[in-house]
Amino acid sequence: MPSTDLPPTTSISPNDMTGEQLALPSSQKVETLTKHGKVVGGRVKNGCQVFLNVPYGMDVPRFSDPQPLPADYTYPSTPYTVDGKYCAQPERTYTQTNSMRDRLGLGQPTENPFFADIYIPSDYTLSNTSILGSRPLLPVRVFIHGGFLQYGSTSGQHYNQQFFPAEHYGEVRVLLGHRVSVLGFLGCDQPKVLGNFGFKDCWLGLEWVRDNIEAFGGDPNQVHLSGLSGGGHVVHQLVHQAARLAPAKAPFMTAHHQSNAILASPLTPASRNTQFVAFCDALGIDPTTPDILSILRDTSRYSTKQIITAVQNMGELSTFRGVVGEDGWVRADQIEYQRSGGLAKGLREAGVKCVIVGDVRDEDFFYKSVHPCKSLDDLVPNIARYYPYEQSERFLAAYPALPSDASPEQMDALLGRILADGQVHLPVRLLASDLAKHDFPVVRYAVEFVPEFYGTDGKASHGTDLSIHQLRLAALTPEETRAALKFNETLWNAVKPALTESKEGGEFEQKNEEEMLVLSKNGQVGWKADWRWPLLRAAEKVFRG
Repeated sequence: MPSTDLPPTTSISPNDMTGEQLALPSSQKVETLTKHGKVVGGRVKNGCQVFLNVPYGMDVPRFSDPQPLPADYTYPSTPYTVDGKYCAQPERTYTQTNSMRDRLGLGQPTENPFFADIYIPSDYTLSNTSILGSRPLLPVRVFIHGGFLQYGSTSGQHYNQQFFPAEHYGEVRVLLGHRVSVLGFLGCDQPKVLGNFGFKDCWLGLEWVRDNIEAFGGDPNQVHLSGLSGGGHVVHQLVHQAARLAPAKAPFMTAHHQSNAILASPLTPASRNTQFVAFCDALGIDPTTPDILSILRDTSRYSTKQIITAVQNMGELSTFRGVVGEDGWVRADQIEYQRSGGLAKGLREAGVKCVIVGDVRDEDFFYKSVHPCKSLDDLVPNIARYYPYEQSERFLAAYPALPSDASPEQMDALLGRILADGQVHLPVRLLASDLAKHDFPVVRYAVEFVPEFYGTDGKASHGTDLSIHQLRLAALTPEETRAALKFNETLWNAVKPALTESKEGGEFEQKNEEEMLVLSKNGQVGWKADWRWPLLRAAEKVFRG
């Protein structure tokens, strides 16, 4: 385990992609035997063993539920060493200063991103026989990438260096690909599209981890789920699913929400019919055409590129989200279920031990740039990308009004504040409060520290804490690494007592609602009062009354 007295360092650069390292002639091949046959991976520069793009599900028709690998499925013999794919997705609505390679990695877009990227410590002995022996199994950390549910990849500059924490913390790291945007979250009732495909993809991926991770050295009984931003939203939905399926055992024991959680009740399929019409209009097809879904699923008639280009031409209706599903995914009452204690009860019965939630100090530094406004009339429609329209109007009214001659910069700053509060600051606090009130263990934190690597002029912006949680050595100085190690040690020491029935490590201590673990701007770690909660009370009334 890494020590704050002698922090680990690396010569691997931040731009040194996993796939490029695995392609080097010096990369040694590794292999293991799974339920679906032998798979071959490779070693990156620090020795960590990696398998990229290992399938967890079968290809399916467009706008269909994911399907597991059949029992008789056999993995192809081609080595899993290529960063080959990510979900097809639109261009982002905000200006990007980094390259496509940095954002999405080295792969090509696909409509079937049902795969896992797996990282295993260098000194762990994998088995290429069916006899596993007495080798110890390692904790598993499954990560869901971010991107508003519209974008993202398991690769790219931020996510492809999971080999650092795998190597230094002695754990197996898994990243799950899943569908996003229209491919992952089209949902309506005219025609009937159940939607929520991206959520279902990740659940299927977790079931694959439960059933297969032992072949990669992971302990299926020690799976820790986490997600950043949109990935945190996914994690929250998976938490609800686990609770609803109780007493069936959840495929994870902890759930870590990084800078996101669900705030409002979900939209109904009927409320998204206008979005489906806009999608068809952008494609140039009449939405009332008989058998419209079969036509849209026909890739020979509408290519992936055409589908994605249509989304990019949908303006404020281009944001696809989860909808209430009659198949049990995303329920209309899920916020009340959470508030009333149903979520806490279900999680206990499902074997989930602890929920971890947190944010960074300057979330709005990022959010002010995502939907540029030209007039005051742009504010509510952009808020309504994420919440019901009437609720969005009241959400805006909870903040001081701008003057009629407000500049675009003032409008963007206000929208950034509202989205940061609505997407992050408020929902993570409400989730923590709802669970703690019903005696379910919750640990809450805030990161006010930012590595110099990010160039944000000291602002702890959205996602900059990823290098802290994932010990991304290529983005940290030795002093910053010490701060990251201390923070992670303190955070997980607070979680550990909740993970076992044994009291050897002490009893779990539930902090009060306005206390959280803080990584301060100066790198110090400690429990402090939450200064932000009082600033959120007006917005809270919009969603909680």
